[in-house]
Amino acid sequence: LTGLGHESYAIFFILDGILAGLILHRQRSMPAADGASLSRHALNLYRLMLPGLVLGAVFDYAGVRLFIGSGVYTDFPEFSTLALGYAPLLGNVFMLQPFVVPNFGGNSMLYLLSYLFWSLVLLVLFLRATGLPPLWRRLAWVALLAAVMLLAPYKFLIWGAIWLAGVGLVHLAETRTWRPPPLPALLLCGATLLLSRVLGPATRGMEPLLRDWVIQLGFLGAGLGFAAIAWSLYPKRQAWQRESPAYSALREAGSWPAQAASFTFFFHFPVIMLLAAMGDARLGQPLMQHPTASSSLWFAFLCLASVLAALFVTAALAAVLRTLGGAGHTLAARRQRRGTLP
Repeated sequence: LTGLGHESYAIFFILDGILAGLILHRQRSMPAADGASLSRHALNLYRLMLPGLVLGAVFDYAGVRLFIGSGVYTDFPEFSTLALGYAPLLGNVFMLQPFVVPNFGGNSMLYLLSYLFWSLVLLVLFLRATGLPPLWRRLAWVALLAAVMLLAPYKFLIWGAIWLAGVGLVHLAETRTWRPPPLPALLLCGATLLLSRVLGPATRGMEPLLRDWVIQLGFLGAGLGFAAIAWSLYPKRQAWQRESPAYSALREAGSWPAQAASFTFFFHFPVIMLLAAMGDARLGQPLMQHPTASSSLWFAFLCLASVLAALFVTAALAAVLRTLGGAGHTLAARRQRRGTLP
Protein backbone atom coordinates (compact mmCIF):
# COMPACT_ATOMS: atom_id res chain seq x y z
CA LEU A 1 0.00 0.00 0.00
CA THR A 2 2.88 2.40 0.68
CA GLY A 3 4.82 1.53 -2.47
CA LEU A 4 7.87 0.79 -0.33
CA GLY A 5 8.89 -2.35 -2.21
CA HIS A 6 12.10 -3.94 -0.98
CA GLU A 7 12.34 -1.32 1.75
CA SER A 8 9.32 -2.95 3.39
CA TYR A 9 11.15 -6.28 3.33
CA ALA A 10 14.12 -4.61 5.04
CA ILE A 11 11.74 -3.49 7.80
CA PHE A 12 10.39 -7.05 7.99
CA PHE A 13 13.95 -8.36 8.42
CA ILE A 14 14.60 -5.92 11.26
CA LEU A 15 11.40 -7.03 13.01
CA ASP A 16 12.22 -10.71 12.57
CA GLY A 17 15.75 -10.06 13.84
CA ILE A 18 14.27 -8.40 16.92
CA LEU A 19 12.12 -11.48 17.45
CA ALA A 20 15.20 -13.73 17.18
CA GLY A 21 17.03 -11.45 19.61
CA LEU A 22 14.14 -11.73 22.07
CA ILE A 23 14.31 -15.52 21.79
CA LEU A 24 18.03 -15.44 22.64
CA HIS A 25 17.47 -13.03 25.51
CA ARG A 26 14.72 -15.23 26.92
CA GLN A 27 16.93 -18.30 26.73
CA ARG A 28 19.70 -16.49 28.63
CA SER A 29 17.28 -15.12 31.23
CA MET A 30 15.33 -18.38 31.63
CA PRO A 31 17.58 -21.28 30.52
CA ALA A 32 15.11 -23.94 31.66
CA ALA A 33 12.09 -22.34 29.98
CA ASP A 34 10.25 -24.20 27.26
CA GLY A 35 8.90 -22.48 24.19
CA ALA A 36 10.46 -20.50 21.41
CA SER A 37 13.94 -21.27 20.11
CA LEU A 38 15.89 -20.16 17.06
CA SER A 39 15.70 -23.64 15.55
CA ARG A 40 11.93 -23.76 16.01
CA HIS A 41 11.65 -20.26 14.58
CA ALA A 42 13.53 -21.39 11.45
CA LEU A 43 11.33 -24.47 11.07
CA ASN A 44 8.20 -22.33 11.49
CA LEU A 45 9.07 -20.68 8.20
CA TYR A 46 7.85 -23.88 6.59
CA ARG A 47 4.37 -23.04 7.85
CA LEU A 48 4.61 -20.26 5.30
CA MET A 49 6.68 -21.97 2.63
CA LEU A 50 4.80 -25.21 2.01
CA PRO A 51 1.23 -23.89 1.65
CA GLY A 52 2.62 -20.88 -0.22
CA LEU A 53 4.29 -23.08 -2.81
CA VAL A 54 1.09 -25.11 -3.25
CA LEU A 55 -0.98 -21.95 -3.67
CA GLY A 56 1.57 -20.49 -6.08
CA ALA A 57 1.69 -23.64 -8.17
CA VAL A 58 -2.09 -23.76 -8.52
CA PHE A 59 -2.39 -20.09 -9.42
CA ASP A 60 0.64 -20.00 -11.74
CA TYR A 61 -0.33 -23.09 -13.71
CA ALA A 62 -3.89 -21.80 -14.01
CA GLY A 63 -2.70 -18.38 -15.12
CA VAL A 64 -0.25 -19.68 -17.69
CA ARG A 65 -2.86 -22.04 -19.15
CA LEU A 66 -5.78 -19.59 -19.19
CA PHE A 67 -4.16 -16.19 -19.77
CA ILE A 68 -0.90 -16.82 -21.59
CA GLY A 69 -1.72 -13.99 -24.03
CA SER A 70 -2.60 -11.44 -21.36
CA GLY A 71 0.93 -10.19 -20.94
CA VAL A 72 1.23 -10.75 -17.19
CA TYR A 73 3.23 -13.94 -17.57
CA THR A 74 5.24 -12.87 -20.61
CA ASP A 75 5.65 -9.07 -20.73
CA PHE A 76 6.95 -8.39 -17.25
CA PRO A 77 10.76 -8.88 -17.35
CA GLU A 78 10.79 -10.52 -13.91
CA PHE A 79 8.31 -13.19 -15.00
CA SER A 80 9.20 -13.62 -18.68
CA THR A 81 11.04 -16.86 -17.84
CA LEU A 82 8.55 -18.29 -15.38
CA ALA A 83 10.31 -21.16 -13.57
CA LEU A 84 7.67 -23.87 -13.28
CA GLY A 85 8.69 -27.47 -12.86
CA TYR A 86 9.65 -30.15 -10.38
CA ALA A 87 13.28 -29.04 -9.99
CA PRO A 88 12.53 -25.44 -8.94
CA LEU A 89 9.66 -26.65 -6.75
CA LEU A 90 11.83 -29.20 -4.92
CA GLY A 91 14.67 -26.72 -4.61
CA ASN A 92 12.35 -24.15 -3.06
CA VAL A 93 11.06 -26.73 -0.59
CA PHE A 94 14.64 -27.08 0.68
CA MET A 95 15.22 -23.29 0.68
CA LEU A 96 17.81 -23.53 -2.10
CA GLN A 97 16.55 -20.48 -3.98
CA PRO A 98 18.32 -18.47 -5.35
CA PHE A 99 21.57 -20.31 -4.56
CA VAL A 100 20.86 -23.42 -6.67
CA VAL A 101 17.44 -22.98 -8.28
CA PRO A 102 15.35 -19.92 -9.21
CA ASN A 103 12.26 -18.89 -7.31
CA PHE A 104 9.32 -21.11 -8.16
CA GLY A 105 6.82 -19.50 -10.52
CA GLY A 106 5.48 -16.09 -9.67
CA ASN A 107 6.71 -16.25 -6.07
CA SER A 108 9.43 -13.76 -6.89
CA MET A 109 10.28 -12.81 -3.29
CA LEU A 110 10.99 -16.30 -2.01
CA TYR A 111 14.73 -15.73 -2.17
CA LEU A 112 14.36 -13.35 0.78
CA LEU A 113 12.54 -16.04 2.74
CA SER A 114 15.47 -18.34 1.97
CA TYR A 115 17.92 -15.64 3.11
CA LEU A 116 15.98 -15.39 6.36
CA PHE A 117 16.04 -19.16 6.87
CA TRP A 118 19.78 -19.53 6.28
CA SER A 119 20.55 -16.50 8.46
CA LEU A 120 18.79 -18.32 11.28
CA VAL A 121 20.66 -21.54 10.53
CA LEU A 122 24.03 -19.78 10.55
CA LEU A 123 23.26 -18.03 13.84
CA VAL A 124 22.25 -21.35 15.41
CA LEU A 125 25.55 -22.93 14.24
CA PHE A 126 27.52 -19.95 15.54
CA LEU A 127 25.88 -20.23 18.96
CA ARG A 128 26.28 -24.01 19.09
CA ALA A 129 30.03 -23.51 18.64
CA THR A 130 30.18 -21.67 21.97
CA GLY A 131 29.99 -25.06 23.70
CA LEU A 132 33.31 -26.17 22.19
CA PRO A 133 36.70 -25.83 23.91
CA PRO A 134 38.20 -22.32 23.41
CA LEU A 135 40.58 -23.23 20.58
CA TRP A 136 38.03 -25.28 18.67
CA ARG A 137 35.42 -22.61 19.26
CA ARG A 138 37.59 -19.93 17.65
CA LEU A 139 38.46 -22.20 14.74
CA ALA A 140 34.80 -23.03 14.18
CA TRP A 141 33.86 -19.35 14.21
CA VAL A 142 36.63 -18.41 11.78
CA ALA A 143 35.78 -21.31 9.45
CA LEU A 144 32.07 -20.45 9.52
CA LEU A 145 32.70 -16.77 8.85
CA ALA A 146 35.18 -17.52 6.06
CA ALA A 147 32.79 -19.95 4.38
CA VAL A 148 29.97 -17.42 4.42
CA MET A 149 32.13 -14.56 3.12
CA LEU A 150 33.62 -16.69 0.34
CA LEU A 151 30.60 -18.70 -0.78
CA ALA A 152 27.51 -16.59 -0.09
CA PRO A 153 26.34 -14.05 -2.70
CA TYR A 154 26.73 -10.42 -1.74
CA LYS A 155 22.96 -9.91 -1.58
CA PHE A 156 22.74 -12.57 1.11
CA LEU A 157 25.47 -10.79 3.10
CA ILE A 158 23.61 -7.47 2.89
CA TRP A 159 20.24 -8.90 3.87
CA GLY A 160 21.87 -11.01 6.58
CA ALA A 161 23.39 -7.80 7.95
CA ILE A 162 19.93 -6.19 8.01
CA TRP A 163 18.57 -9.14 9.99
CA LEU A 164 21.55 -9.19 12.38
CA ALA A 165 20.96 -5.50 13.07
CA GLY A 166 17.60 -6.51 14.52
CA VAL A 167 19.19 -9.30 16.56
CA GLY A 168 21.88 -6.96 17.90
CA LEU A 169 19.32 -4.28 18.69
CA VAL A 170 17.82 -6.43 21.44
CA HIS A 171 21.22 -7.00 23.06
CA LEU A 172 22.00 -3.29 22.82
CA ALA A 173 18.66 -2.25 24.31
CA GLU A 174 18.81 -4.86 27.06
CA THR A 175 22.32 -3.85 28.16
CA ARG A 176 21.99 -0.06 27.81
CA THR A 177 19.44 2.25 29.38
CA TRP A 178 19.90 5.07 26.84
CA ARG A 179 17.39 5.30 24.03
CA PRO A 180 17.57 7.67 21.04
CA PRO A 181 14.81 10.30 21.06
CA PRO A 182 11.86 9.24 18.86
CA LEU A 183 11.79 12.38 16.70
CA PRO A 184 15.42 12.16 15.45
CA ALA A 185 14.96 8.42 14.93
CA LEU A 186 11.83 9.09 12.88
CA LEU A 187 13.63 11.72 10.79
CA LEU A 188 16.54 9.35 10.21
CA CYS A 189 14.19 6.59 9.10
CA GLY A 190 12.38 8.93 6.73
CA ALA A 191 15.67 10.13 5.25
CA THR A 192 16.99 6.60 4.69
CA LEU A 193 13.70 5.50 3.12
CA LEU A 194 13.70 8.50 0.79
CA LEU A 195 17.34 7.93 -0.15
CA SER A 196 16.71 4.26 -0.88
CA ARG A 197 13.69 5.09 -3.04
CA VAL A 198 15.62 7.56 -5.22
CA LEU A 199 18.72 5.39 -5.64
CA GLY A 200 17.04 3.24 -8.28
CA PRO A 201 16.23 6.03 -10.76
CA ALA A 202 19.39 7.99 -9.87
CA THR A 203 21.79 5.15 -10.65
CA ARG A 204 20.49 4.06 -14.06
CA GLY A 205 23.68 5.20 -15.78
CA MET A 206 25.93 3.04 -13.60
CA GLU A 207 27.44 -0.30 -14.51
CA PRO A 208 24.80 -2.96 -13.60
CA LEU A 209 26.77 -4.69 -10.83
CA LEU A 210 27.78 -1.40 -9.18
CA ARG A 211 24.22 -0.11 -9.50
CA ASP A 212 22.85 -3.21 -7.79
CA TRP A 213 25.39 -2.85 -4.97
CA VAL A 214 24.28 0.75 -4.40
CA ILE A 215 20.60 -0.18 -4.44
CA GLN A 216 21.11 -3.10 -2.05
CA LEU A 217 23.06 -0.87 0.34
CA GLY A 218 20.13 1.54 0.16
CA PHE A 219 17.93 -1.27 1.48
CA LEU A 220 20.45 -1.77 4.29
CA GLY A 221 20.21 1.92 5.13
CA ALA A 222 16.41 1.77 5.17
CA GLY A 223 16.53 -1.18 7.56
CA LEU A 224 18.96 0.60 9.88
CA GLY A 225 16.77 3.71 9.81
CA PHE A 226 13.79 1.68 10.96
CA ALA A 227 16.00 -0.01 13.59
CA ALA A 228 16.60 3.45 15.06
CA ILE A 229 12.84 3.85 15.59
CA ALA A 230 12.60 0.37 17.12
CA TRP A 231 15.48 1.23 19.47
CA SER A 232 13.85 4.49 20.54
CA LEU A 233 10.58 2.68 21.33
CA TYR A 234 12.15 -0.39 22.94
CA PRO A 235 10.80 -0.72 26.52
CA LYS A 236 13.03 -0.41 29.52
CA ARG A 237 14.58 -3.60 30.81
CA GLN A 238 12.24 -5.68 32.91
CA ALA A 239 11.81 -9.21 34.18
CA TRP A 240 10.33 -11.87 31.93
CA GLN A 241 6.68 -11.91 32.98
CA ARG A 242 3.50 -12.76 31.15
CA GLU A 243 2.53 -9.10 30.89
CA SER A 244 5.93 -7.93 29.65
CA PRO A 245 6.18 -6.64 26.05
CA ALA A 246 8.90 -9.17 25.20
CA TYR A 247 6.81 -12.09 26.38
CA SER A 248 3.81 -10.79 24.45
CA ALA A 249 5.90 -10.39 21.29
CA LEU A 250 7.05 -14.01 21.36
CA ARG A 251 3.53 -15.24 22.08
CA GLU A 252 1.92 -13.21 19.30
CA ALA A 253 4.59 -14.05 16.71
CA GLY A 254 3.20 -17.56 16.30
CA SER A 255 -0.44 -16.52 16.26
CA TRP A 256 -2.76 -16.85 13.28
CA PRO A 257 -2.85 -13.08 12.54
CA ALA A 258 0.95 -12.97 12.50
CA GLN A 259 1.16 -15.99 10.21
CA ALA A 260 -1.49 -14.51 7.90
CA ALA A 261 0.36 -11.19 7.73
CA SER A 262 3.66 -12.90 6.91
CA PHE A 263 1.98 -15.12 4.34
CA THR A 264 0.45 -12.08 2.63
CA PHE A 265 3.84 -10.42 2.62
CA PHE A 266 5.74 -13.23 0.90
CA PHE A 267 3.08 -14.99 -1.21
CA HIS A 268 0.82 -12.29 -2.67
CA PHE A 269 2.49 -12.33 -6.10
CA PRO A 270 0.78 -15.42 -7.61
CA VAL A 271 -2.64 -14.22 -6.41
CA ILE A 272 -2.11 -10.72 -7.79
CA MET A 273 -0.71 -12.02 -11.09
CA LEU A 274 -3.61 -14.36 -11.78
CA LEU A 275 -6.22 -11.72 -11.00
CA ALA A 276 -4.32 -9.04 -12.94
CA ALA A 277 -4.26 -11.36 -15.95
CA MET A 278 -7.99 -11.96 -15.56
CA GLY A 279 -8.62 -8.23 -15.36
CA ASP A 280 -6.52 -7.58 -18.46
CA ALA A 281 -8.07 -10.35 -20.52
CA ARG A 282 -11.69 -10.27 -19.35
CA LEU A 283 -12.56 -7.13 -17.38
CA GLY A 284 -11.03 -4.27 -19.32
CA GLN A 285 -8.35 -3.48 -16.74
CA PRO A 286 -5.12 -3.39 -18.77
CA LEU A 287 -1.69 -3.48 -17.19
CA MET A 288 0.29 -0.25 -16.70
CA GLN A 289 -2.73 2.04 -17.17
CA HIS A 290 -3.16 5.59 -15.91
CA PRO A 291 -4.95 5.82 -12.56
CA THR A 292 -8.71 6.11 -12.79
CA ALA A 293 -11.55 5.51 -10.37
CA SER A 294 -12.17 2.03 -11.77
CA SER A 295 -8.47 1.08 -11.80
CA SER A 296 -8.13 2.29 -8.19
CA LEU A 297 -11.07 0.11 -7.17
CA TRP A 298 -9.53 -2.79 -9.08
CA PHE A 299 -6.23 -2.28 -7.26
CA ALA A 300 -8.06 -2.23 -3.92
CA PHE A 301 -9.76 -5.49 -4.89
CA LEU A 302 -6.39 -7.09 -5.73
CA CYS A 303 -5.02 -6.10 -2.33
CA LEU A 304 -8.11 -7.41 -0.56
CA ALA A 305 -8.00 -10.66 -2.52
CA SER A 306 -4.37 -11.30 -1.57
CA VAL A 307 -5.18 -10.72 2.11
CA LEU A 308 -8.26 -12.94 1.98
CA ALA A 309 -6.27 -15.70 0.27
CA ALA A 310 -3.66 -15.53 3.03
CA LEU A 311 -6.31 -15.60 5.75
CA PHE A 312 -7.98 -18.64 4.17
CA VAL A 313 -4.75 -20.60 3.62
CA THR A 314 -3.30 -19.92 7.06
CA ALA A 315 -6.62 -20.61 8.79
CA ALA A 316 -6.96 -23.91 6.93
CA LEU A 317 -3.40 -24.86 7.83
CA ALA A 318 -3.96 -23.96 11.49
CA ALA A 319 -7.10 -26.12 11.53
CA VAL A 320 -5.22 -29.06 10.01
CA LEU A 321 -2.40 -28.71 12.54
CA ARG A 322 -4.89 -28.53 15.42
CA THR A 323 -6.64 -31.64 14.14
CA LEU A 324 -3.36 -33.53 13.81
CA GLY A 325 -2.28 -32.35 17.25
CA GLY A 326 -5.58 -33.41 18.79
CA ALA A 327 -5.39 -36.78 17.09
CA GLY A 328 -1.84 -37.24 18.39
CA HIS A 329 -2.86 -36.42 21.96
CA THR A 330 -5.83 -38.78 21.71
CA LEU A 331 -3.63 -41.61 20.43
CA ALA A 332 -1.07 -41.01 23.18
CA ALA A 333 -3.82 -41.04 25.83
CA ARG A 334 -5.19 -44.33 24.51
CA ARG A 335 -1.73 -45.93 24.57
CA GLN A 336 -1.13 -44.67 28.09
CA ARG A 337 -4.43 -46.18 29.25
CA ARG A 338 -3.36 -49.48 27.70
CA GLY A 339 -0.07 -49.37 29.55
CA THR A 340 2.13 -48.91 26.48
CA LEU A 341 3.41 -45.54 27.74
CA PRO A 342 4.86 -44.86 31.19
